[in-house]
Amino acid sequence: MPNTIKKSLILVFIIFVGSSVYPYRSWYQKAHVGGEARHRVVAFSIGNKGYVGGGHVNSGVLKTYADFWQYDPGSNTWTQIADFGGGKRFHSSAFTIENRGFVVAGEDHEDSYTNDLWEYIPEVNTWIRRADYPGEPRRGGVTFVLDGFGYYGTGQSRLGYLADFYKYDIESNTWSEVADFIGEPRNAAVSFASENRGYVGTGHVPGRALKDFYEYDASLDSWSRKADVSDTIRQDATSFFIDGKGYIGTGHDELGNDFKDIWEYDLSSDTWTEIEEFGGQKRRYAATFVIENNVYLTGGTDGTNFKDLWLYAPSVGLEKIQSAIDIHLFPNPSTDKIRININNRDYNMTDLKIQIYNIQGKKVFSSNFQNNGLIIEQSTIGKGIFLVEIIENNKILRTEKIIFN
Repeated sequence: MPNTIKKSLILVFIIFVGSSVYPYRSWYQKAHVGGEARHRVVAFSIGNKGYVGGGHVNSGVLKTYADFWQYDPGSNTWTQIADFGGGKRFHSSAFTIENRGFVVAGEDHEDSYTNDLWEYIPEVNTWIRRADYPGEPRRGGVTFVLDGFGYYGTGQSRLGYLADFYKYDIESNTWSEVADFIGEPRNAAVSFASENRGYVGTGHVPGRALKDFYEYDASLDSWSRKADVSDTIRQDATSFFIDGKGYIGTGHDELGNDFKDIWEYDLSSDTWTEIEEFGGQKRRYAATFVIENNVYLTGGTDGTNFKDLWLYAPSVGLEKIQSAIDIHLFPNPSTDKIRININNRDYNMTDLKIQIYNIQGKKVFSSNFQNNGLIIEQSTIGKGIFLVEIIENNKILRTEKIIFN
């Protein structure tokens, strides 16, 4: 082979591997939220604290809640704060502007839809009522923040499902109408924002869940349709925005199938990619908040209500690189032992290291790899779902999941 061709092939390989370095995240379980387990809670963050409250349970004895809880990630603790100013409430929506948390609308304990707006001031632990939302009282709408303005729309009212949208000005304490959402009027959609763009998708119309997705351009006050969220219809999902990308996951379909998959949205290419699934149980009606670019997910139900808290954060301070490493785990799941083989001979097996973490983020196994592979026994790490990382020179080459039943 001519030297020029060899050099070209080498260059292509370096670009493929070297340019694919990116921060890698995993799910870690944290301290349970205070109070009773529930779903349709509302959540937001202010500075380095998270806030979760309201919600309800509707199996057995019906309960609706007004209590609110503050999360400190530094100490991994929850503290109860002042009850929500609007009283017992579920399926409300929230946004944060200038170190103030805002909760809007929702359904109260008397099955009445509301359109009030409440501001939480953390310095004095007080809720203050602000200008009512001018649209129909509702539940299950979506919010996002663009250029210091809060946006709220869609949802379900006594008149049916809605598509109207309004913008809130914190300085003048006023709402102004913006362009209606162009998708079907819907309830229980999800949303996130980036710079001067807001994004809304999924949710449901009567008897049917959805997968469509839309972008709002604040500078033009207009909506446009974007790529559908995977091939799976879903409602009652959750969403967040970190690392310059949007994410949608969990929820369920109209047949009652709950999900734990997570989909990543690339704004520039308008494409969705499935990533590592949520670390907890499948659920619908979960809520998220973001602190310092880390995601926290809590609440929801699969028929049983949840109060667990999960952190989606960089994995053990390492980086993951795209690699063609070929790993084989069998049998998986297993009740006894799982053998791990790496079939590539491009790697020196003894230079590779294996680390295994449980879903709480605790390391339960670590070993250098062997030329003939490794056998992981249930008696060593226990039952459950585990994350297996193959590492070379402090770089994660591959991550896989194993299950011991």
